[in-house]
This record gives sequence, C-alpha cells and structure tokens, in this order.
Amino acid sequence: MIGCILTMCVGAVTGNWPMWGGDLAHQSVQLLKGAITSPVIKWRFATGADVEWQFSAIADCDGDGRIEVLVGSCDYKLYCLRGSDGSQKWAFTTGGEVHSSPAIADCDGDGKLEVVIGSYDHNVYCLRGSDGAQKWAFATGGWVDSSPAVADVDGDGKMEVVIGSHDNNLYCLRGSDGGQKWAFTTGGVVTSSPAVADCDGDGKLEVVIGSYDHNVYCLRGSDGSQKWAFTAGSVVYSSAAVADVDGDGKMEVVIGSHDNNVYCLRGSDGGQKWAFTTGGAVTSSPAVADCDGDGKMEVVIGSSGSKVSCLRGSDGTQKWAFRTPDNAHTPGALVDIDGDGRFEYLVPQ
Repeated sequence: MIGCILTMCVGAVTGNWPMWGGDLAHQSVQLLKGAITSPVIKWRFATGADVEWQFSAIADCDGDGRIEVLVGSCDYKLYCLRGSDGSQKWAFTTGGEVHSSPAIADCDGDGKLEVVIGSYDHNVYCLRGSDGAQKWAFATGGWVDSSPAVADVDGDGKMEVVIGSHDNNLYCLRGSDGGQKWAFTTGGVVTSSPAVADCDGDGKLEVVIGSYDHNVYCLRGSDGSQKWAFTAGSVVYSSAAVADVDGDGKMEVVIGSHDNNVYCLRGSDGGQKWAFTTGGAVTSSPAVADCDGDGKMEVVIGSSGSKVSCLRGSDGTQKWAFRTPDNAHTPGALVDIDGDGRFEYLVPQ
C-alpha cells in the first residue's frame, strides 16, 4: 500500500520529483516548502503486494496540468495515480517484481513525457506518460532493481537512459528507441542507481555507480569508459550523491557500503576525502544540503542498526544521530515540511 500524508507535492527544486533522489545528482532535497504541522493521511492506494526499496516519482506525466504519482510494486506492476486523490489513472504490468524507482522525462524529444522503469523480468521499459503504453523495452541478462537516470550523458543533444542490472552491467540506452549505446561490465551485481554529473569540472558528464564487487565507478558519459574506481570494504548497494559537500569549489561523491562506512570521494579522481563508520551496513543513500542554516553542507544517511546520521560535509564528523524504530535501509529526503525555514528529514520505516 502507498499512502499520501502531504498537502504539497514533494519533489525537486521545481516541486516535481521525477527520479531517484529527485535529480540526476541524487542530492535528495526538496526546496518547495510545506505547511504541515499535524500530518493527516489524504489518501491510500492498495497495490497487490509490497512496495519496496524505492522513491515514488512525482510529476505531471500526461500533460493535463495535474500531478501524478508513479510507483512500482512486487505485484509486477507500475501504477500511475492521481496526486489529488490516489485513484488509478493507469497501470502497466511487467513480467516480474518492480523494485526500480521510475524516472519521468522526455526520452525521445517529442515534447511529451515518458516513464522508464526496470523489472525483475530482466527488462527496462519506456512507457508513454499519458496512458502507460509501451514505447520500447530493452532486455538485460538479469534482474533490474537499479533505478534509471535519464540525461544527455554523451552531449549529442539526445537523451539517454542509464541503468544497472544483476547481470553485472551498467547500460546506456538511446531514449528514442532503447537501442544500446554502450555498456560497462563490473565484477558484481549493479543495484545502485547511477548518478549523473560533471564530477571533475571538465564540462562533460560522468556516471557514478556502485557494484557488488565492492567498487564505486566513475565512467565517461560519452562512451562508458572508466575514469576512476574506488574500492570499499564490501558490497556497494547504495546510490551516490554528487555535490560540493566541503565548499572547496569541487565536486565530491558521497556513497555508503555494506562495510558500515559512508565515504566521501574526490569527484576528480576518486581519492578518499573522509569516511564515517556508522556501526551498521549502509544500503541507504545520502541526502546532501545545508541542514542547519550555518552555510555549510551536511550529509544525512540511514544505516542498519536503526540509525540516521547527520555528518559535516567538510570532514565527515557527526553532528547528530537519531535512532529509528527499525533499520534505516531505505533512502530518505530533506524537505522543509512545515515551512519554518528549516529542513526536516523524512525516512521510511
């Protein structure tokens, strides 16, 4: 079951939340302010099975001037729900569980939005936002619970879809028809959602992913070739956030690992700037913002052991920690939910 308790649209800086982490850099921050002091459930929608490990996507996907909520389920379906009341607009049935978070973008340049998801049936699907009809599908060699990013990663003026698979590959597909542009093979399963950003300041986009082979990879968006890799102490399920977290004018990559650590790496070469040990496996992904209004960036992330940690972006030292009722496996988001000018952190349980 998915529920809505917000009286606003939670999303990226424009109010939408079109993909994993809200934007291509996965900073997981909503700048639209709310006015919620006493949460009230506005609607509920019952899927046929669990909803696991994902962000919902929020946007006007059919161009009717109203917001829709898109969410996948273990009942093999992707649902498009009216944001106003949670009623179903359409559903698309895949051949497997949908753990992948949908991405909403104009993939083919026709001026209309498409929805991209992965499925445990090994496929990546691109659907019309208007009615959920399939535009194309791409078959990988394994489960797809990685969440797609949609961007012009190679600078050709056309959109690409970047997504990982349990077949150990990261794929870059043409947004227009799903044809493969390139693939990068890691040494393990790729459940991490790719972050897309100019990591090294060269004016070109890179793609950052984690792999079960314990590595974090930074790849050239143009051809998928490796720029650098960083080896953690265990599986990297977490998805990276890319931001200038320490205020030095250069981008860093922040990501968690099953070795209980959160790592901050230089975007230019993957060198470690700092690491913080949480005391539990980090499958969650970071949110990055100036949380307390001091003009400096913080990193907020959950971990096993029922803990959410807020870390200084400058050096990774802990500012505060909060004990949750259950393990904080699933990524949260930073939003000023009550409009008081200060961020709150929303974490699923």
